[in-house]
Amino acid sequence: MKGTSHALVGAVAGLGIAVWQETAPAATGLLITLGCISALAPDLDTNGKLSNRISLHRKWLWFTLGAVGVLLGTYSLIMLDNILRLIGVGVALLLIIVPRYIINQRFMIFLSGAALIFFGALWEENWVICFGLFTAVSAFLPHRGLTHSIVGLITFGGISFLLEESLGIQGIIYACTAGYLSHLILDMKCLPFNKKGVKWFQPLWKKEF
Repeated sequence: MKGTSHALVGAVAGLGIAVWQETAPAATGLLITLGCISALAPDLDTNGKLSNRISLHRKWLWFTLGAVGVLLGTYSLIMLDNILRLIGVGVALLLIIVPRYIINQRFMIFLSGAALIFFGALWEENWVICFGLFTAVSAFLPHRGLTHSIVGLITFGGISFLLEESLGIQGIIYACTAGYLSHLILDMKCLPFNKKGVKWFQPLWKKEF
């Protein structure tokens, strides 16, 4: 199922939780948003809508490193001599050429997770740190791996619990868990639009449902 459909179902789940909890309008908007985001979270293990939103595109990093390479190469040619010039030009060429081959979107997702961990520690917000860890680890997982399992669901539920504790708004854990769960259910192969299913019990049991 496409990310847009997951997001829509997650938003509806968040709205349902808000109605059940009888939240104020502002809190209702928050729960709808969190339900939407949570429904996209399992796909942080791939190049999905949420991963693209929270990470810079790799082309920006390519451009930045390339610009540094051009400046370094120019400086080396003009200001340095002999072996230092060769080293400087060599490093400059590496900065210009190599990133296009080794820096992909998964790497950018990992960097985004690392940045969340840093800012979470700076702000002393445990939920930000944990979400950063979730994001960084997801970048190394195969698609429909642990993020598409009960392990991922419980982990994300723990993050949403910390968020609810931080904001003091009832219903956050329910909205986030419902949104996340909706993604896993809609990815099951018992539904006619899915060729692959969800391995709910991995890593212990890898049967698809």
